Amino acid sequence: MALGELPVRSSSVREGGTVVIVDPDSAHAAAMADAVRALGHAVTITATAAEALASIEREAPDILVLAVTLPDMGGPELARRASLLSTPPDVVLVAERATPEAGLVALEVEAAGVLVKPVNAARAGGLIGRLVERHRRRHEQQEFTEKLRTLSALSGLITSARDTQEVFKALARAATMLLGARLVHVWVDDPRAQVLRVRGTYGLDPEFERPLTEYEVISYGSGMAGGTFTAGRPEFIFGVRTSPRWKNRRLAEAAGLHAYAGLPLMAGDRTLGVLAIVFGERGEFSVEEKELMQRLADHAAFTIVRSEAREQAERDRARLEVLYAVSRRLASVHDVDGVLNAVVNEAARLLGLEAAGIRLLEGEDLVISARTEAAAQLMTRPTLRVGESLSGRVVASGQPLIVEDIEQETVQDPEQRQAALRVGYHAYLGVPLKVGGRAVGVLSVWGRAARSFAPDDVALLSAFADQAAVAFEEARLYAETREREREATNLARVTAHLASSLQLDRVLDLITWSAKELLRCDAAAVWRYDDGRDGLVAYRASGMPIERISHVVVKPGQGLAGRVLKERKPLWTRQLTRSLQDDAPDASETATALGLQAALAAPIVSGEEAYGVLVVYRRAADDFALREVTLLSTLADHAAIAVRNARLYSETRQREDENAQLYAEASTQRERLGRIFDSTSDGIMFVTQEGRIEAINRQAGDLLGTDSDAMIGGDLLDLLEDRIAEAGAEDGLPLSLRTLFSHTEGGEGDLALPRLKRVLRWVAQPTTEGGGRAVGLTITFQDVTRDREVNQMKTDFVSFVTHQLRTPLSGIKWMLELVADAEIPIDIRSYVADARDASERLINLVNDLLDISRLERGRLEIRPQPTDLGALTASVLEEVAGLVRTHDHRISVTGVDDAPTVIADPQLLRQVVLNLISNAIKYTPRSGEIAIRISGVGDRVRWEIQDNGIGIPRDAQRRLFEKFYRADNVFAVETEGTGLGLYLVRLIIEQFGGRVWCDSEEGRGATFVFTLPNSGVA
Repeated sequence: MALGELPVRSSSVREGGTVVIVDPDSAHAAAMADAVRALGHAVTITATAAEALASIEREAPDILVLAVTLPDMGGPELARRASLLSTPPDVVLVAERATPEAGLVALEVEAAGVLVKPVNAARAGGLIGRLVERHRRRHEQQEFTEKLRTLSALSGLITSARDTQEVFKALARAATMLLGARLVHVWVDDPRAQVLRVRGTYGLDPEFERPLTEYEVISYGSGMAGGTFTAGRPEFIFGVRTSPRWKNRRLAEAAGLHAYAGLPLMAGDRTLGVLAIVFGERGEFSVEEKELMQRLADHAAFTIVRSEAREQAERDRARLEVLYAVSRRLASVHDVDGVLNAVVNEAARLLGLEAAGIRLLEGEDLVISARTEAAAQLMTRPTLRVGESLSGRVVASGQPLIVEDIEQETVQDPEQRQAALRVGYHAYLGVPLKVGGRAVGVLSVWGRAARSFAPDDVALLSAFADQAAVAFEEARLYAETREREREATNLARVTAHLASSLQLDRVLDLITWSAKELLRCDAAAVWRYDDGRDGLVAYRASGMPIERISHVVVKPGQGLAGRVLKERKPLWTRQLTRSLQDDAPDASETATALGLQAALAAPIVSGEEAYGVLVVYRRAADDFALREVTLLSTLADHAAIAVRNARLYSETRQREDENAQLYAEASTQRERLGRIFDSTSDGIMFVTQEGRIEAINRQAGDLLGTDSDAMIGGDLLDLLEDRIAEAGAEDGLPLSLRTLFSHTEGGEGDLALPRLKRVLRWVAQPTTEGGGRAVGLTITFQDVTRDREVNQMKTDFVSFVTHQLRTPLSGIKWMLELVADAEIPIDIRSYVADARDASERLINLVNDLLDISRLERGRLEIRPQPTDLGALTASVLEEVAGLVRTHDHRISVTGVDDAPTVIADPQLLRQVVLNLISNAIKYTPRSGEIAIRISGVGDRVRWEIQDNGIGIPRDAQRRLFEKFYRADNVFAVETEGTGLGLYLVRLIIEQFGGRVWCDSEEGRGATFVFTLPNSGVA
């Protein structure tokens, strides 16, 4: 869209509407006019169509009220002409009567309303007022649409136009038209000159254009726009003609300027310029006007940013083209000197300067590495210290350095400044050469004329310097790679000898020769520590006769080699004879006689023992680089390997002889163990953690009714299932066996083999390696068939007796309770109470015996279900709380709240927990400590209770869970017991596939632990 095509129209703001009444009936017209004026609208009355046309052509009204019949023209014709206006009014017809003809006329002229005489003035005024308001809203909507079209067109122009001057002029014109301003300026910041410059203006008549040229540039803070720029926020000022910030008063007076709106052009935190809009006489700015101004300011700021980005892109493109061409030239150069010479020549050419040069960092000095022919007059000193001169300052800071005129430079060395001026150079630019973020040198360019360097110049030279540094580094690495190849070849030769030869002398000869050649030294030697002479003596040498140095003994800590032996780290010196004078005069004299000045030594360490030192020598007093130190250390490590290999070979031969003897002894021992293994009456097998049988004796096979050799490699549980299934048994394997390999705790229990009519007692113990890691289980089997038959007879007898005792005991208890409720003497009551307690204990004993009998015979009804072990424990603790208080014990509990669930019969598991807690309370002296802990261990749940009571003797722990067994030391405590509680605990826990045991030391308390399979229910 061209500039002249921007759709704009001036804004008009009126307080009230305008109405023209055309009616030859003056009284009727006056009555309606009064009613409309009462609503705040302006009214013009005409009697003829001609008068009405003249009025509406001067200023289009909002509403045209006209009679259908006029003396000089029909009402419809006047309405048609009014509709041709740029802003046509709404028409209201006034008819003499309500006839169809009047309705047709209203439709023809698209009337907004029809009034029929006689007209009610108040009603007519209300109708006209509403029509005025509707007309105004429609007019405002049209103006808003026009503004949007103008802003949209302006946005399109900003996006497509490349001439920013054209965009700014269009933006100023749009602001003038949209806001009704007299004058609009677009000021743009010039940061180099620290001024604002006019880049677009609109609104002045030709007679005022001349005064404007006097103010096309203003400084920061000066004038209206300069003040807005400095403030960085919008400013709205009225009475500009009297404002001290308005500079051109003649222009303000002549153009009738009054109000100023200044909006900074912002891009993030940057202020890019100012949009200055000046108005004539007017009131306060509305919110809508301020928002429109801000949108125009944003458009201007976007134009500036877009222009800057386009200009920067052009500069970047040109710079990349140059850098690409230069990088291609550098890529074709492979030697270091060639790269550096190409760099200095291209650097001078890039910036159109006369001289360029490079200094590279060597140690703490900057050394001339390359220069153009013209720079030879400037770079006269071979070395400079870092921080010295212009080049040294660049390396010290790691930042570019610009000197526009060396003559004005006060920091530089006066002598060097005069030298530069003497040969006619004034301008200087230096940038660091960086490798891996570290300054390794400086690229400098000089110009004969004083000049400033733009940021693009610095960026261009810096980018080129970075590429040059990379090219230089690649060339240097190429040279180093060739050197490394040579070193690697020699090291490979040494390594090959290490792998193929166990002759120590031959390998050490190769190492000393390689050290001399690879480090470009004059001689090398291996010094070996001699226990008999308590010092280092020469063992092998290259580049000098070994006889010349064999008499020298270097003590640990003395001289270079002695210090290396003691400190076990590489060291070097460029003054060998001086370092040996005090500590080792013989060695000093020998070094002087051989003309040796510099030496580098590395320790030969084999394991924890320092074997000796590898030393290389130079006749020139040179320094040694870190690379050389590393290389010699590598060769020393190879020497250590040779020493270690020789020793290992000797030790291996000795160990082979020892192993042969040990093997013979082991064979004898293995035969002896085999005889013992086979002679025992118990069955023994070793099973892996996966349940695979790895070893089994003959007795185990016999007890299980199968061939022991055939069982090796088989799955134990599958084999046992087969043995049980052969007899048609329905119960299958006991739970304790089925879960045996789900944990590493082991276990024990009975295994019934119905087909063999045999009961085996099995005990599984974890088997560990030397490091304590469990590798499987050792399981022993005993034939307990006869024992179980005897026990069964005992059980049957006890079951019979207990059944016979239970009924009379219950009757005795009931009779005693009746007696206790009767009125009897106090002394008799005491006897009755004792008898009742005794009967209660007998009943509990009978109940325990019955439960044990049912468990042993498998007739106790068990209802396993997911059981919250933590909640069950908490419930038992509440039950025994009174007993705890009686004994004044302190009980701590951990893991109850987040205890895993188990599959068990809650009533039976409660009996287990109650028995264990009650025992801890009873067998712990008064005011004791009891701790209960619940935790998940793998797929098992562990419950344990620890007390500080009387403890259990070690010999009693083996039988602790047997029926009717009580340890001897329990009788020292006044407690009652039957020896059935722990036996019942074991039966119940094993019934659920768990295990229970005790850890105790007599007099130091006891810890009872049981584990159960985790139910897997959260």
